[in-house]
Amino acid sequence: MGAEPEKPLLKKYRLTVEDYHRMGETGILSEDTRVELLHGEIIERSPINSPHAGAVNKLNKLLSKLFGDQAVISVQNPIELGPDSEPEPDIAVLKMRSDLYSDAHPRAEDILLVIEVAGSSLQKDRQVKMPLYAEAGIPEAWVIDLEGKTIEVYSSPTPEGYSRIDIYRRGDVLETGMVKGVEAGQIL
Repeated sequence: MGAEPEKPLLKKYRLTVEDYHRMGETGILSEDTRVELLHGEIIERSPINSPHAGAVNKLNKLLSKLFGDQAVISVQNPIELGPDSEPEPDIAVLKMRSDLYSDAHPRAEDILLVIEVAGSSLQKDRQVKMPLYAEAGIPEAWVIDLEGKTIEVYSSPTPEGYSRIDIYRRGDVLETGMVKGVEAGQIL
């Protein structure tokens, strides 16, 4: 006789964005809980150290200057990607909207660029967040690798991931779909 297939040890319950918001509204998740919803699972966010905060501040200043009133620079705020994901990228460059997204979180079609600043979160950013952003159709995403001192630019999204990755180091000049003529050292 054949062996019966093994049953999973744990049965997981996947949350929707709506469930996740309800948890916040009822106090199950407090505002200072550092988590985000990725593929229906609540994932802890890494602590923000000084190099990470400084890199986000540099990016905010640089992108605000580059885009001016042509885009909204959103810093560590939620974006809604489908029914079961609400990541909080370090930076999201959004299409300009008169309400500045106070009526609803931005969705994939509102997003021009997302940026993750990575220290201890490097593996999660590369293996979980970049595929999520590609699947949502976000045209460009960056990982700023603080330890490796590189800027990874992901473009040409497909449902399986980004089909193009360009790496920039100090001395290189960024020439991406969204940012042109910026020396990588201004970010790193």
